[in-house]
Amino acid sequence: MKKNKDNIIFKNNFPYSLFNQKLVKKNNLIISRELDHIYKKLNLKKDVFHTLSNKFKLNLRQEDLRKFKKFKKVAIVGMGGSILGAKAIYYFLREKIKKDFLFFDNLDQIKIDKFINKSKLKDILFVVVSKSGNTLETLTILSLIKKKLKNSKNIIIVSEKNNNKLYKISKKFDLLHFEHKKYVGGRYSVLSEVGMLPAFLMGLNTKKIRNNLLVHFKKKKKNYISKSASVIASLYFSKKINNIIFLNYSPSVKHFTFWCQQLIAESLGKKGKGLMPVISTGPRDHHSLLQLYLDGPKDKIFYVISDKYKSHSR
Repeated sequence: MKKNKDNIIFKNNFPYSLFNQKLVKKNNLIISRELDHIYKKLNLKKDVFHTLSNKFKLNLRQEDLRKFKKFKKVAIVGMGGSILGAKAIYYFLREKIKKDFLFFDNLDQIKIDKFINKSKLKDILFVVVSKSGNTLETLTILSLIKKKLKNSKNIIIVSEKNNNKLYKISKKFDLLHFEHKKYVGGRYSVLSEVGMLPAFLMGLNTKKIRNNLLVHFKKKKKNYISKSASVIASLYFSKKINNIIFLNYSPSVKHFTFWCQQLIAESLGKKGKGLMPVISTGPRDHHSLLQLYLDGPKDKIFYVISDKYKSHSR
């Protein structure tokens, strides 16, 4: 950890001693209470609305998915929260996953045309995700794929079950459809069918994924979550920090940081407030951006992510 003028750089643990301890303590108390409230709700027998709850039921029927096990290549189509969580899971656990996954989360015409014209689309399983079922970019990519596939059934759709375009397409062409529950927010949907269907197709144990996450709401790990959040809150309100820069030295979490970026931006960027999340890859960006980060505007904090790589921050 290192402090350079008004910029704060930290690695692994937040440097609590740098900040106004009264403010950190106050924020930590508020956040700890909220976490306790969440944890209690997760254990209520009648609770079925939280995606970590044991009572939350996924609509992933194995008998429906059995016929799709033969596919060795899977393409996920979606935007934002509909795809970023699944993408983060895949690239983090890629060495354990035997199938190839492709992700289409942008209108890259060259990439899409090349894929459609040079791939055997009948040998690829497509999972198309949109909470609203009306996301224009997702529908555009699906229409291009569907023209080539014609009457093939190797498409799974995840959307709300109402009068939206994706649901209508699933009915018209008799495609397998999984409901995106209305009360699950799109950007928080990774533990619902949106993320767990791709995880299941990756050969991962979805029950273990969901259950293991509950550990982070308990005891020491819960305290780390609340303290980390309280420090960020203290920085934002007392030191007027408006930017958070993720300096990432770990390739396996690259897509996890992009998912974090979306969560932070969409959740906090409201009413003239929020943190600007910037993703930087080290050590490459040392040679193009570090000068600006360290000696430019002084309204930022750094979070250094590394595994076997060492930080070269100065």
